[in-house]
Amino acid sequence: MVKIKKLPRPSWDETFMAIALTLARRVSCRHHKIASVFVDEDNKIVATGYNGPSRGDMHCNEIGCAKIDGDPKTERLRRCRGAHSEINAIMNAGNPMKLKNSTLYITGTPCYDCMKALNNVGVKRIVYFKEYIRIKDGNKGVEREFFETKDLCRRCGIKIEKFKGKLDLFKDVISEALINR
Repeated sequence: MVKIKKLPRPSWDETFMAIALTLARRVSCRHHKIASVFVDEDNKIVATGYNGPSRGDMHCNEIGCAKIDGDPKTERLRRCRGAHSEINAIMNAGNPMKLKNSTLYITGTPCYDCMKALNNVGVKRIVYFKEYIRIKDGNKGVEREFFETKDLCRRCGIKIEKFKGKLDLFKDVISEALINR
């Protein structure tokens, strides 16, 4: 009889959060590595996105942060060039109705403005990795929005929860893949 080595199987939450964390590596922002994965009720990925500038605009890792370093020509502080991961993922979905009753796996909590958009597309559950903390213009401190985000979720019946899974399950898969190259 063949003995089969049984590897621990990750939960859906662990699987989709690992995808979000991997996707966050694409982010060019120096301050926020945020990525979103929308999953439907059948655990199928509907849309993904990560924070970054709009199509054709300059990336922060190339010319600096508009809010902290300012415009390279004038040195005046500007608004952030980046669109948040949730908005990029909603755009990538093509049809926002695909997101109705979905779960969002996100590496940082949605800001209050993004939370309003998530409510409007019908997200029912949000699993986040860490709290998003906004950097004020000119790097003059930080701003927490999580209370407002949680309050909107409560009022609108959206479940929001901190990721409680384990990610070390993926070390074995990565190690095995490297060995079997």
